[in-house]
Amino acid sequence: MFVHLGGDTVVAAKDVVAILDARLLEQSEVNRELVERAVKARKLHGPGVGGPGVGPECKALVVAVDGVYTSGISAPTLARRMTHFRQAAISWEA
Repeated sequence: MFVHLGGDTVVAAKDVVAILDARLLEQSEVNRELVERAVKARKLHGPGVGGPGVGPECKALVVAVDGVYTSGISAPTLARRMTHFRQAAISWEA
């Protein structure tokens, strides 16, 4: 299953490691470092990518196995989508 992150960006649900609220970037040195490293490694993808990092239209960062994706969709909405996928997968296995 895939999670739609906005625009033309989709990520395999099984590859999602974390979903972070973009507003937390300015409050956390660790989160800023995550974005800086992703930019240097050319692993920051998606809408809202600006010069040194993410732009104001970015509402969430999705950390995946293959990189970091920006999303114009809020972190709680993306987390809800992931929860629905997990619940569906569990019911299919039963």
